[in-house]
Formats: sequence, structure tokens, C-alpha cells
Amino acid sequence: MLLKNIRKISLVFFFLCNFSYVQIQNKITVTPLLNEKYSSNVLSFIKKSEKSIYIIMFETGYYPEYAESISNQILRELINAYKRNVKIEVILDLSKYPNVREKNFKTAKFLAENGINVYFDNENKTTHSKLLIIDEKYVFIGSHNWNYYSLEKNNETSVLIESEEIAKIFIDYFKEIKKKECKIFISPVKN
Repeated sequence: MLLKNIRKISLVFFFLCNFSYVQIQNKITVTPLLNEKYSSNVLSFIKKSEKSIYIIMFETGYYPEYAESISNQILRELINAYKRNVKIEVILDLSKYPNVREKNFKTAKFLAENGINVYFDNENKTTHSKLLIIDEKYVFIGSHNWNYYSLEKNNETSVLIESEEIAKIFIDYFKEIKKKECKIFISPVKN
């Protein structure tokens, strides 16, 4: 399997942003994350995070009845990062699909109960992104939702991009969605 043998690919490329091309000046590192390689890398990078974590996710899954599910492990590591004073911001889709909406609200409630702010997009617009930015340098993007099927059963393809320039573009994108599209905010529960 050719893709299995690819560990890291360094390249210079052009990135489409706001209808104009932006040339990336520095080399970037792109690592393919196929199937379960995604979740093991996400967990590792969240554990090592020091500064910030930005998340946009179409569908998440918090499963109290399956404490050791991969998505629960990721959510617990976010809470651990928050406790280490890592800035965390989360945008979830306020889906028209009842099952997705229910899962996202359950996840938002769990995160809010543990101190993390969660925003929901506008109900009239689907936010289908699966984006994670760590420490303003590491960008995880691809097809993985944070739910049981995506993380444990499906064939999924994502990449890890190591580039401060690319991370900045996606942080700006996060901030734009938060400012223009987010209508509902779940604030942390105070004890």
C-alpha cells in the first residue's frame, strides 16, 4: 500500500482563501492520517498542547455509557488541556438532523460542565467542517467527525498540516464563522 508507506510529505503550495490565492512562503509538513491514525495523533497533540485549541466539528459524540470510546478520550483530553490553561474554543453544527443535533448538544453540555465554552452555528447554515487547530501551528483537517463511526469503524481520510501560516488562515476562518454565523452559546456551568 503506497499511502501506508508515506510518512511525511514536505511541499510548498498555494492555498485558496477568500477567493484569492495566497502563496505560502515557508515549507510545510503534511502527514496523511488514515482511519485510526487520526485519533491517535489528535490525542497525542492535545495532550502536548500548550497555548490554544480551536475546533469546528460537524458531528461529535459524547457517550457516557461507553467511557473509553475514542471520542470520549478526545473530549477528556480537551478538558485536561483546559485545566492546564490552554485556551479552547469549540464551534459545533446546530444541525437540522435530529440525531446530529442531539449528539452535539450532549457533547456541548459535557464540555460546558467542565469549563469549556461551546458555540453553535446558525441553524440555517450547515457547518460541515472537521477542523482542529492546536498551538497556532498544527492543523488537522479532513473527513473525520468526532463520533463512534468516524473514529472507530469508517474508512476516513484526514491530514495533519504543520504550518503557522496555514494555521493562521484557519484561525481567521474560525473567527469569521464565530462572528458571523454563531447564534447560540453554551457557557460553562458554575459550581
